[in-house]
Amino acid sequence: MKKQVFRIGSDGYNGAWYPAPSGSKIGVIVMLGDSAEDFMASSGAKWLNRQGIHVMAMSPDKKDYGHHSYPLERFGKALAFMREQGCEKFGVIGASTTGMMALDVALG
Repeated sequence: MKKQVFRIGSDGYNGAWYPAPSGSKIGVIVMLGDSAEDFMASSGAKWLNRQGIHVMAMSPDKKDYGHHSYPLERFGKALAFMREQGCEKFGVIGASTTGMMALDVALG
């Protein structure tokens, strides 16, 4: 599974891009686990990739377990990247505290 990593200092957000093998126009931001690259995030990305969906896993920072003060502007930068990759439809998935953030992003 291919992966491209983004960091706050150079890209404006912390994330891992897992492109679907096919030319999908659907992209999902996932916030699962404690890091954009941990087992839970990569497992979710792998499952969604098998469905033909591109995935951007995001987290506040590398190994940052707190989800308070997470600037929503970071999601805008990730969405801009996803549009550049051909995504036209978007979804957001979060669990527990990131579920609340997923609602903010979806409604924002």
